[in-house]
Amino acid sequence: MAQPIAAPEVGRVVLFTGLNWSGESYRATGTDALAQDLRRGGVPATVHRPGEWARAADDLLALAPRPQAIAVYGYSAGGPAAARFARRLGEAGLPVETMVLLDAWGSAEVACSVRLTVAYRLQPGEAPSPARPGCARVQDTVIDADLAPGLGGLGHFSVAVDATVMRLVVEQLVQDGRVRRRPAPGG
Repeated sequence: MAQPIAAPEVGRVVLFTGLNWSGESYRATGTDALAQDLRRGGVPATVHRPGEWARAADDLLALAPRPQAIAVYGYSAGGPAAARFARRLGEAGLPVETMVLLDAWGSAEVACSVRLTVAYRLQPGEAPSPARPGCARVQDTVIDADLAPGLGGLGHFSVAVDATVMRLVVEQLVQDGRVRRRPAPGG
């Protein structure tokens, strides 16, 4: 799908899928539907597999003009990829407004250039931590697995396609047709 033509001030959302089983596409993770929703709202969004994080960062950094606001999302194995992507952008002087991790594998170190990290998970566990104490804000939220009782509750695969959860994600990423801006930590 073609990207909407948007002024740099609208920003851009970069999404990382989870790992896919043989024969599955990234559409199975719900990430494609999330990208389509964002694009319909006028916000450019790209979808990448976890192993593509470096190329995604390089592609974004090569844009002229660069987007004024960046948000990043990582589902499952895409969580650590999103964290690496955000670190690469920060090293190039481009902060990430919001990084949303959905039931991400492992723990992620949050670059100090990420203004807010929201980690949604189904079970309590190790929250992402800032690269240095106090340099980034992290909001760790356990999602009520009973949000989808008619489906037998949420699980790792269903959480990324659940409409209620996706609304929570979108609310963190965008506001008023643009990437949601966040104050710098300590600001």
